[in-house]
Amino acid sequence: MSRALDAVGLALVGVMAAAFMGLLAPHVGAGLSPVFWACAAGALAIIMIRKRRGPGGGAGPGSAPG
Repeated sequence: MSRALDAVGLALVGVMAAAFMGLLAPHVGAGLSPVFWACAAGALAIIMIRKRRGPGGGAGPGSAPG
């Protein structure tokens, strides 16, 4: 499952970068395209899923001891 999340996350970041540069969809009004925001939300969701399901309950440099 970890490899699948890595692949999906990498694809989301790639699409998000292309949308940010305006290669996929033109900018709508004053904000960025909805494709950018959808990919950003998906990448954030993957980060949160990995944080919860990670080894050791999310132990890392930013986690509290205990």
